[in-house]
Amino acid sequence: MNGSYGPAIVISVALHAALIAVLTFGWEAEHKRELKPMPKFVQAKLVTLESKAQKKTAPPKVDLIEKKRRQQELERQRKAEAEKKRKAAAERKKKLEAEKKAKAEAERKKRAAEERARKEKERKEQERKEQLEKERQSAFEEALEEEEELSEASDDAAAVMSVAQAIQQRIEAVWSRPPSARNGMVVEVQINFVPTGRVVASTITKSSGNAAVDRSVSTAVKKVEVFPEVAEVAREEPSLFERQIRTTKLIFRVEGLRQ
Repeated sequence: MNGSYGPAIVISVALHAALIAVLTFGWEAEHKRELKPMPKFVQAKLVTLESKAQKKTAPPKVDLIEKKRRQQELERQRKAEAEKKRKAAAERKKKLEAEKKAKAEAERKKRAAEERARKEKERKEQERKEQLEKERQSAFEEALEEEEELSEASDDAAAVMSVAQAIQQRIEAVWSRPPSARNGMVVEVQINFVPTGRVVASTITKSSGNAAVDRSVSTAVKKVEVFPEVAEVAREEPSLFERQIRTTKLIFRVEGLRQ
């Protein structure tokens, strides 16, 4: 029995569902008709429809931050490349300047070495000429030196004799002969001088045989005391003074007395 009612129930339910759907659709249609607004006037435009194949693909949106970052990176790379080129150029310039300086220094040293060599050659040549000149004149110079020595010795002897005569004359001018003196008596006296011409000592080296006569000569020497001629020689020719005048021997003779 249940098997016979199955189709009938299904059909009944389907009919009811259809009825409900019709009523519902009709009510909504009626309701829409009642609420329909007033039509509005709109400006018509011609729209060209394009197929999906003809539509252009919109460019993808780019992240502004990423774009700015890329620009900064490009700018950094550009500056780095410019700095690299600048440094390379500076390094090349520095290298060229160093090479130029080294070349100039080498040239300067070369010129200096050449100049030294030239001067050394000139010096040696000059020394050679001077040596030849010395050798050529050596004999003449030796003869001239001998002549000069003889001349100097002669001059020295003349100077010594002149000073000795001046000393003796000054002493004889103040020599007072004692009464016991006799013509022909001879007294030798040694006189020691200092460079000022002053007498520092006098010694009878050969007696006359008469003590009074000997003392009279010593007394005369002391009276004069200073001899300007001796001081002059000591000042102008100290070596001659030392050799031959500092110690001087003189001979005094008793002459011209009336017997």
